[in-house]
Amino acid sequence: MRMRAIASQLRERARSVAETVVVVVTMLRTYVSARLTPVLGDERGEIASWVVVTALVIVAAIAIVGIVVTKLTTTANNIQTP
Repeated sequence: MRMRAIASQLRERARSVAETVVVVVTMLRTYVSARLTPVLGDERGEIASWVVVTALVIVAAIAIVGIVVTKLTTTANNIQTP
């Protein structure tokens, strides 16, 4: 029973970490967009570069979430029960 409770807590923490990563990625994308808009000027046709930047940020977020979930799962599996 205790392992289920621990696994449930770890899943909840992983979900919380994933939500935090999404918020950070959104803030980072907004910041980069705000900083680059004055530099690049009004280039309404330049969507390809934003697609690449967005894709890279998404890949980084997925990698971070994957690492965190793997570490949480490994920790949960290594907990010894009496």
